[in-house]
Amino acid sequence: MKRNLNTCSKILLIFTFAVFVACQGNVEPESEQVRKHENGTYRGVFIDKDAIQVNVEFTLTEGVISDAGFRHLRRDDDYHLETETEPYRSVVKQYKEALGYMVGKDVEEHLADLYNPENVVTTQVDGYTSATIRAQKVISAIRDGLNRGVYSY
Repeated sequence: MKRNLNTCSKILLIFTFAVFVACQGNVEPESEQVRKHENGTYRGVFIDKDAIQVNVEFTLTEGVISDAGFRHLRRDDDYHLETETEPYRSVVKQYKEALGYMVGKDVEEHLADLYNPENVVTTQVDGYTSATIRAQKVISAIRDGLNRGVYSY
């Protein structure tokens, strides 16, 4: 009985090794396993407290954002995409600059740049407690769009 178990164990080990070796030929190089996004138009949102705050639409061509804009940007009645009142208008301009920064850039390589909006936004706002934009909202909206997939081709 013990000898049969040893023989079965050896056969199982050899079989497992053979399957492993056979599968190695089917593995793509790691550089080709990187997720590629399809060309097309994407839409994504950032929602907080059951309200859409940021809604973006962008076109991706070979991984590069070729066009981007806001479909919706709002925090409250004073702070929205069409506001003309300062300092809110300047904050909206900061958001537009941050999203505009991504145009012409590879989304995978440059999305993290928005975590430091002071490096990509030139508009200065004084006297407003939320003067620095929450670029993470834009990042989340772009990632949401990528996760949802192509909206239109």
